[in-house]
Amino acid sequence: MKFGLFYEMYVPPADRAEEARVVRQTVDQIVHADRHNWDYVWLTEHHFLGGFSHMSAPEVVFGAAAYATSHIRFGFGLALTPPQYNHPVRIAERVAMLDCLSGGRVDLGSGRSTTPEELYGFGIDPETSRAQWEEGLEAVARLLAEEKVSFDGDYLKMPPRTTYPRPVQQPHPPLWVGGVGPGNAERAAKRGLGMLFFALKADPPSLEASIAAYKENITSAEPICGVVNNQTAGFVNGLCSYDRAAVRTLAAEKTVEHTFAGNQYMLNGWPDGAPTKSYAHVGAGETKMFFDAISADPKAVADGLLEGGFVMAGTPEDCAKTLDAFHQVGVDQVIIHMQMGNVPHERIMESIELIGKELIPRYR
Repeated sequence: MKFGLFYEMYVPPADRAEEARVVRQTVDQIVHADRHNWDYVWLTEHHFLGGFSHMSAPEVVFGAAAYATSHIRFGFGLALTPPQYNHPVRIAERVAMLDCLSGGRVDLGSGRSTTPEELYGFGIDPETSRAQWEEGLEAVARLLAEEKVSFDGDYLKMPPRTTYPRPVQQPHPPLWVGGVGPGNAERAAKRGLGMLFFALKADPPSLEASIAAYKENITSAEPICGVVNNQTAGFVNGLCSYDRAAVRTLAAEKTVEHTFAGNQYMLNGWPDGAPTKSYAHVGAGETKMFFDAISADPKAVADGLLEGGFVMAGTPEDCAKTLDAFHQVGVDQVIIHMQMGNVPHERIMESIELIGKELIPRYR
């Protein structure tokens, strides 16, 4: 089982001076992870989400880390492929440039976004966002794998062009998609994409059905450029320390803080006061439930997350119980989010090192 770090780059809304410091600390943490057995780092892409996520240009952070690391892989988790967010040519160029700079250590996860702030900020119709994601991803994959690519789609039209530089990994870096919405695992498998289960309550027991659906469909995949990335990755918020009581309290409280900030962006700002049809699961599912529960009693939610195993926190032996559960359901990678709610840099560095030294070798 492989191990990855995840970042949305939370910055306290009232602390502008902290912003640049968090950016630089993120690079330091990636370099630290590379030296302590970690396999991946995943950086999201978000726009306009002050406080919750300031990670608008992950390729810049990756570029800063590339020359200071030797083996850790750089995962876009997720690049927004609807063409109105990013023209596919620009994604292909950035990914290939980073693949060259890092010596072929790039993975490309993709998605369509879940917030009205981003969707409407870029003029995207939420009801076409999934179709835009798929068309954009196909274009990116082809531009990375082929030369003289032309496109005549519903959202992208371009004459034959070849992008440069060409990626080190052929025909293209591994492709992934993220999400836990209805049918996502099946859709990912049918297109030969790796599946990133990014969600707060994507605990091992709840993943079993999705992983089974993924494995059932991956055998008949029809990949975009003929390459299947048969991998799944679980996700958990977590911190590890021998300072058990303090780190468990910190991890739970910061997870609640971070989750509430994200839920506000997902639930608010829809023109008619509620998510559109293809985002109905946002307004009716775990997102709304957590938003209401945190609004009523954040401490009770924090305690419940710890008791229910939805936050991995404590000593290495505490954390091993969560990792064992992921291993048992058959995920290929566990992705751990440590920088939720502005967890102090020193705590993250400690956790990266402790997991790298005492836990990762157990699962090799």
